[in-house]
Amino acid sequence: MTRAPRGLAAAATAAALVLTGCGAGQDSASSDDGHLTLAYGWYPTCFDYAQSNPFAIFGRQVLDTLLSENPGTGAIEPYLAESWEVLDDGRVYEFTVRDSVTFSNGEELTAQVVADNFETLARLAEQGVSPTPGAYLRGFDHAQAVDERTVRVVFAEPNAGFLQANTEGQFGIIAPESLARTPEQRCAEGTIGSGPFVVDEAVQDERVEYVRRDGYDWAPESFGRTGEAALEGVTIQIVPEESVRAAGVIAGDYDLAYSITQSGLSQAEGHDDIATVLAPNRGVVNNFVINTTDPILADVAVRQALQHGIDREELVSTFYGAGVEPATGVVSSGHPFYTDHADLLRYDPGLSRGILDDAGWVEGADGIRVKDGRRLEIALTFVGLDIGTAAAGWEYVQSRLADIGVALELNQVSDAEQVDLRTAGDWQLAVVQGAARGDADGIAAFYSTELTTWAGQAPRPEVDELLALQASTVDPDQRRALVDEAVAAILEQAYGIPLFDSAQVLLVRDSVAELTFPVNSWEPILYRVEKG
Repeated sequence: MTRAPRGLAAAATAAALVLTGCGAGQDSASSDDGHLTLAYGWYPTCFDYAQSNPFAIFGRQVLDTLLSENPGTGAIEPYLAESWEVLDDGRVYEFTVRDSVTFSNGEELTAQVVADNFETLARLAEQGVSPTPGAYLRGFDHAQAVDERTVRVVFAEPNAGFLQANTEGQFGIIAPESLARTPEQRCAEGTIGSGPFVVDEAVQDERVEYVRRDGYDWAPESFGRTGEAALEGVTIQIVPEESVRAAGVIAGDYDLAYSITQSGLSQAEGHDDIATVLAPNRGVVNNFVINTTDPILADVAVRQALQHGIDREELVSTFYGAGVEPATGVVSSGHPFYTDHADLLRYDPGLSRGILDDAGWVEGADGIRVKDGRRLEIALTFVGLDIGTAAAGWEYVQSRLADIGVALELNQVSDAEQVDLRTAGDWQLAVVQGAARGDADGIAAFYSTELTTWAGQAPRPEVDELLALQASTVDPDQRRALVDEAVAAILEQAYGIPLFDSAQVLLVRDSVAELTFPVNSWEPILYRVEKG
C-alpha cells in the first residue's frame, strides 16, 4: 500500500430523485454531519484531470475553470473569469480573470498563469499526453497576458466550441507549481488547484481524502452557495464490488454510492431512507464504432442492416436497469445539439433483410449470408467491463443479427489489447462508451475521421467537412444547421451505430442534501452538498 503525502495539493440539470423505499439504522457515515463518504469503484490511475478522462470525480473537487455551465439552463456563466469577449469572428478570446483568487498553495491567479495553462495544455496535447484538451484547442496559436487580469487566446481559425470547453474539468486552471511538473509527476502527485477542496491523503486502491479549503469564496452563482464548502471533508472510498457499495449505503457506512445497476437497486428495496439518484449525461451515446476500411463494413448496405437489426428497446430492458434508454440519436436527448432520429435507428429486421437482399448478400445454407464468396462475418471487440454490461448483452445482439444473416463473432479483450487494436486499425466493430460534452465538438471527436482515435475508418469527406466547418462557425443558427446535416449523414450512411444512453445511477442516504450535477454525471458538485 502506498500513500501520497498529506497535504497533497492536487490540488445539466439537477439530479432527479426517485425514492426506493426504508430502513437502515444509525451509522458512522450519517453520524458525522460535516463529512461525506462516497463509495466509488476505481482508484485513479492518474491524479491529473487533463490527462485522465475517466476519473473526473477526483480531479474536479480541487479544480476551478474559467467558465461554468449552468446546471439548469446550460448557459455559459462566469467562474474564475468574471467576463469575456469573442473577437475576430471566434479567432480571439479575451478573458478578465477574477481578483483575489488564490491556489491552495498560496500562489495567486493572474492572467499570466492562465496563459501559461493554455500554453502548457497545447504542448502536452502535441506530446499526445492530453488528447482531449488538444481537441478543444484545435487551431491554437498562442495565449498571452495583456495585463495583470486580461488573458488573450488566439487561434489560427475560428474555434466555436472554445467557450464551452472552458467549462470542462480538463481545462481546470492549475498553479504555477504544478505547471512546472512533468506529466508523470502530475499523475502521481496531483495538481494544485483553486477549488473548494484539497486532497489530504491518498491511499492506493483504498481511498482518497479531501478537506475543505479555507477562505474559498469564488464559486459560480448557479452553484447556489457562497463562501467555503458546506462539508468539512469528503472521503472517496474505493469499493470495486457493486453489492458491497450498495450494502454499505444500506448499513450507513457510506452516504452515497456510484455505478449502481438493477442488482444494487434490488438490494436497497424496502429502505425508505435511501433514494435513487439519476444523474443524466449530455454527450455522445454508447455506440458501436465501425472500421469502414474493412471489406465487409465498407458496404453501406451492411452497415445499414446492422443499424436496423438491433432491438435497442429489448437490449436495454433485458440487460440494464434504471437510467438507461435506447438511443434515438448520436447524442443524449438533453444535449444542446440533439435531434430525434429514432426512425433511422428503429428495429426493423425485415428492412435489414431487404437491404442485404438488394445489395446481393444471399442467405447461405446455415442462414449466414454470402456475397462474392465472402461470408457476412463480423468481429465485435469489447472490453470485459465495457459500459457495465456482461458478455450476455453482446450475445443477445449476436443472436439478433444472426436472424438477419450476420455472423457476429465476440472478441473480449483487455484495455491494453483494445488500445493496440484501435491504434493499429486491426478491428471491425468495437464497443465505445459515450463521452459527456455539451458541445458539437464532442460529436466531431467521435465521428470525424480527422479527429477520431480509432484508426481504420475511411475518410468520409461530406461528414468530415461539415464537422470541421461547424467548429469554425460562430453563428449559432448556422452552426446548428451544419451539425444537423452532419448527423443526418452519419446515421443515413451508418458510419456508427448508436446503442443506448445511460445516466449514472447512485444510491444516496436521505441525510444528503443539495446533490446536483453539471453536464457530466461524473462531476457532482460536492461543494454545495450538505448533510443533516
